[in-house]
Amino acid sequence: MSTDYDIAVVGGGLAGASLACALSDSGLRIALIETVAFDAPADENMKARTTALAWGTRAMFDELGLWSAMAEDAAAIERLHVSQAGHFGRVTVAAAEYGLPALGYVVPNLTMIAALRDRVATIDGVDTIAPATFESLAYQGEDVVELTLAEGEGKRTLTTRLVIGADGTHSRVRSALGIGATVDDYGQSAIITKARSERPLAGCAYERFTPDGPVAILPFLHDTAAVVWTVPTDEARRLLELDDDAFTAELQARFGDRLGQLELAGPRGAYPLTRVLCDRAWSHRAALIGNAGHALHPAAAQGFNLAIRDALGLADNLCEHQRLAGDAFDPGDADRLAAWAESRRPDQHRVANFTDRIVRLFSNRVPGLGHARGAGLFGLSLAPGVRGGMARRSMGLALLDDVALRAPERVSNS
Repeated sequence: MSTDYDIAVVGGGLAGASLACALSDSGLRIALIETVAFDAPADENMKARTTALAWGTRAMFDELGLWSAMAEDAAAIERLHVSQAGHFGRVTVAAAEYGLPALGYVVPNLTMIAALRDRVATIDGVDTIAPATFESLAYQGEDVVELTLAEGEGKRTLTTRLVIGADGTHSRVRSALGIGATVDDYGQSAIITKARSERPLAGCAYERFTPDGPVAILPFLHDTAAVVWTVPTDEARRLLELDDDAFTAELQARFGDRLGQLELAGPRGAYPLTRVLCDRAWSHRAALIGNAGHALHPAAAQGFNLAIRDALGLADNLCEHQRLAGDAFDPGDADRLAAWAESRRPDQHRVANFTDRIVRLFSNRVPGLGHARGAGLFGLSLAPGVRGGMARRSMGLALLDDVALRAPERVSNS
């Protein structure tokens, strides 16, 4: 049965747009649906958002020809320093130990989304439908999914052979498919802003754990640092209402004096932190990627990198199936979707559990536990094999060595 599109991607943010770009040479008819117009001005919260790209994610963007459009605004993380407030012990990791120029990069979200959407605009097979809001879906027989969208004052329907939910933590697509999810509310929010420090970061990313949550200070552009400060949600509301001097004083007290005096250098925003793990990542002619399938705490900066591995893994799955099946290709083939979902489960579960354990271990005021954590950090610093495994997972290399380490001459010139 004929359909309007082969694939409809609900959610035109970072995960959905990355998937569309990865399918640019497939010849498939793709609808990219987003609730906000692509040319809408960014709010203060979005202006403050940055993302730490693992080395493996940077390599994948390079493979897609997207990295050059992001590189100018990317700040390299050459070293990582992890510590715990009030206790001894720390872990340090350097990219040079692994023969790489960087462990990862800090990139403004606006830079990434602009690069992705500029590329999407050049792909003949992608129709951008924005602003439009997904409302519902219905099946027409076994082979067709009909989507209903709210568009302006009216409704719009379209048909597709595969629908991808990339519409965030509170995914309407996930709900419409009847896919359940385990939701753990950490009772925390991440405050995001920029700062300047008296002493230069010199390519070092700092993550300092406090009983209320981690404070991450990361290299950024123009001699500034990206700040991600996790606090209880009620505390976040109070901190956001402070004037700049009072806010900076409290940030300084939580982080310490390792970088000297801190100075606020950008707008502030905040978002609540929950862990969302869907019961399954696929259904009949449907799949979930990004935060629609799993949303993680920002500790260790793994959520976005995991989402990109999901999206590009699905694109690879579809392209391989198209190559093998020829004219019989069906993007909604159940066996292929199930195989993709199963192949991603080990990585998803490992990263989700790793991140959750970090949060629960370090955001805990049990007497005496701080000393145990400090000893653990000290021991980890002395165990290069364990520390190396942690670093490789953080860089996204455990599953991506073949991609991330190829063409080093291209990397050095970027």
